[in-house]
Amino acid sequence: MKTVRLVILSLGVLIAISSPSETARGERVPGPRYLDFAYAVVDTTPTFQGERVQRLNSFFGPASDRSLLMSPFLRFGPGLTAAPRPRNLADLQLHQPGINYKRAAPLAAANAGAIFYGVKKAISAWGESQGSFHFKNDWKGDHLAQIDELSHFVWGYKMTQFLLWSYGWAGFSPKTSRLIAVSQTAFVLTMVEYPIDAYNPKQGVGLSDLAFDYAGIGLACLKQRCRRLENLDVKISWRKDIIFGNQPVFAQTYGQFDNFIYWLTYKTKLFLPQKALCFGLGYGVTHRQERPTRHLLLGIGLSLPDFVSLFSEGLGTKVKFLDLFYPNLNLEF
Repeated sequence: MKTVRLVILSLGVLIAISSPSETARGERVPGPRYLDFAYAVVDTTPTFQGERVQRLNSFFGPASDRSLLMSPFLRFGPGLTAAPRPRNLADLQLHQPGINYKRAAPLAAANAGAIFYGVKKAISAWGESQGSFHFKNDWKGDHLAQIDELSHFVWGYKMTQFLLWSYGWAGFSPKTSRLIAVSQTAFVLTMVEYPIDAYNPKQGVGLSDLAFDYAGIGLACLKQRCRRLENLDVKISWRKDIIFGNQPVFAQTYGQFDNFIYWLTYKTKLFLPQKALCFGLGYGVTHRQERPTRHLLLGIGLSLPDFVSLFSEGLGTKVKFLDLFYPNLNLEF
């Protein structure tokens, strides 16, 4: 790490001795100068203080290129000082090199198809929206003991995370990716409550559902920006097999809701060379007729992408979507 720091400082010294700043009248005056570079991305969030940086991909450009952004890493003034280190991965993605339309076009098509499919399946599961506008008591009135609210939270959280990754993959800047991902997730999940459920005689607008939707979105954004949350995650597992068990995309009956377990997990190394094991606290519900029984679970399981990365880092990155699932051994209370 000292070598990396020395290389960056050496390049900074050479590049930063550029033209001094100018006043409004065109007079050249001495002032602080900054190291410019085009783009920096890492596979893991670096700290530059005792943590190994994996694959630091930096593409340096000339200091005169006005399209480049000023680096937060190094600041060159009269005393040649270093700026504070970046706080998170989002701070490292300093420059948007341009949208990759070969990726953005199929992403847009996939988004449109997914929304169409989702609306169609929702109407098929819950019925047509042909009644009058009304609210529902979904906190206690649905007899689901808040398992439905947790499903909304996970939808908001994982959908936002997936879209953040997707728009970054398509070349959008972190700020733009976050804006689009949050807006799109909020729009889709709000549309489920209004107008789909709002005018459905069997449903109604669920205020607690909306609150948990937005809380999931908020956690996804917070986790992206805060390194201290990187080992925490929200995952799901099932009591019964869903592939051959005819489990629908949207649960409709008590038995289908009972099949889901929602987990708060913490990732750790334990005895492995990298963090791939997860300790989990789970919540599930079972029903006898309409009476729900709450269950807490303690589990130990795998973070699937990190487990795959033990054998192939490239493949582990490609199966990042498997982070949603939590294969585990557990005790149920």
